[in-house]
Amino acid sequence: MAVGCELIAVDFAFDVPLLGDIFASVDVVLYRCQMGDRILMGSGLWSRASCLSDSSLSRRLNFESLAVTLDSPLTTLVYPSFQRKVRGKGQVIMRHRKARISQKRPDPTSFPRVTIGSLPENILLDIFDIYRTSCIIPPSYLWWHVLVHVCGRWRYIVFQSPLRLHLRLQCNANTPVKKTLDVWPRSIPIVIQESRSRLPLSGANIIAALRHHDRVSEIILYTTSTVLKRLYKVMKKPYPVLTHLRIHISNSKSVPVLRNTFLGGSAPRLESLSLVGVSFPALPKFLPSCHDLVSVVLAEIPNAGYHSPEAMATALSVLTKLKEVSIGFESPASRPDPTNKPPSLLTRIVLPSLTSLWFFGASEYFEDLVARIDTPAILSVDARFFNQLDFDIPHFLQFIGRTQIPRFFEEVKLDFIDKRVYIHVGHRDPPGGQKALSISISCHALDWQVAFVAQICRNISPFLSNVERLLIATSHPDDVVFSDWKDYVDNLQWLELFHAFSALQHMRIPPRLGGIIASALQELTGERVMDALPMLHHLHLPSPSASTQQAIQPFISSRQRSNHPVTVHLTEMD
Repeated sequence: MAVGCELIAVDFAFDVPLLGDIFASVDVVLYRCQMGDRILMGSGLWSRASCLSDSSLSRRLNFESLAVTLDSPLTTLVYPSFQRKVRGKGQVIMRHRKARISQKRPDPTSFPRVTIGSLPENILLDIFDIYRTSCIIPPSYLWWHVLVHVCGRWRYIVFQSPLRLHLRLQCNANTPVKKTLDVWPRSIPIVIQESRSRLPLSGANIIAALRHHDRVSEIILYTTSTVLKRLYKVMKKPYPVLTHLRIHISNSKSVPVLRNTFLGGSAPRLESLSLVGVSFPALPKFLPSCHDLVSVVLAEIPNAGYHSPEAMATALSVLTKLKEVSIGFESPASRPDPTNKPPSLLTRIVLPSLTSLWFFGASEYFEDLVARIDTPAILSVDARFFNQLDFDIPHFLQFIGRTQIPRFFEEVKLDFIDKRVYIHVGHRDPPGGQKALSISISCHALDWQVAFVAQICRNISPFLSNVERLLIATSHPDDVVFSDWKDYVDNLQWLELFHAFSALQHMRIPPRLGGIIASALQELTGERVMDALPMLHHLHLPSPSASTQQAIQPFISSRQRSNHPVTVHLTEMD
């Protein structure tokens, strides 16, 4: 590609999935595409192997302002071969600012050519930035290598704008860091990324990159405890430009420990922190130094890395930009000291920006933690507990009551999965499909799962008084025969669960649980017909067996005689 390469503009009014064969010889394209009611504007860089997909049309650029900057007016170009491909539905033309030029085929020799060399630097930067965001060359950190090899001017523009173009140098275990890193300008931050869990034990190239403390902006490592111990030796100095840190330890017999010297004890520009399977005793002292943190993920915390709910809440208290927090423990030993319960007149800390909270561990720890924090902007809470006999979560209910989450929900989904059961509470068709509350517990047997769900629903019953839809699902392995468990699941457990849904109108029962739940509903006949589910009007039984249909009939008949009929639908719930 040369500085004098051709520049054209394209305007078309239909959806075209691929244009690579049309623009195979064009280096830069400014396009304006109308897709339905949307006008999409942008630009792209092309080579003979390039193609334009629908997704890359989502980049927006002010087409009219670009037209003003050109030395000559944009001209009309018609491609007959393209017209044949779209069967006469449109044509590739050019616009002269806002006035459309005749769509008749012109004489190409009568129009002046506009070269890309006439574009000012700010317009080229716009084009480069759009190319960056729509680039399909994997990995994304390498996109700018193509541009800097075009010509000296492009190389100068790219290297003069490392922040605007988000330039990064990627290093992994195979990157010859000592030989190649000094070739590029020092203004380009370094990204250390290695997703293979089995790194060379020496980790020589990663260590060489980590020694550039003042240039490393991201560290993403999926490795073992042995390798991390080697890397840790060079990670004791401050990393002043580090914004993202992710360390994931897997399949390790020993637990790696990060001491208070890790990263020099602070990371002032850190925005995202993710530690999985790592013990970090100095974490409560480290977190307050990270004022820009937006996301904190602490998963599979080993026993050696335990921090009390009080210490965790205090460490998070200064992180006013924090939006996402995930805390997960490796074992049930994460239960806090029962003698150190939060006082009744506790002064809670406020996390004003937090929108998502995820937890996995003992319910006692979660109760203690949420009793110490207020999150006025929270949108979703996902709590997953280890198996235990009794659940008492009054602080959790008070915590939800102090948030902006609506206190009355419309829909509940119970998902009985192998070794775990989930309770999803929220609204029908929420933005992004996100449920407001999600609670789960680790347990395998169906009777334990039903007992847990009934207990939790009883605890959160104040939030279920407006629920109109209950969806019951199961994802147990196919070799599990639920009918064999019929005698192990007490009907009263199901009825206790149903008592929490006084306003329920629609209930969906999965085929594999149809017989068991139908047997429980047989208890609601005669004088007890209205003891539970008094507002139920629609029962959805997709693909029920003959035995299930027969077992459900006494309940349906009793409701009919009580003038509170229930309609059975043999289809999925809408």
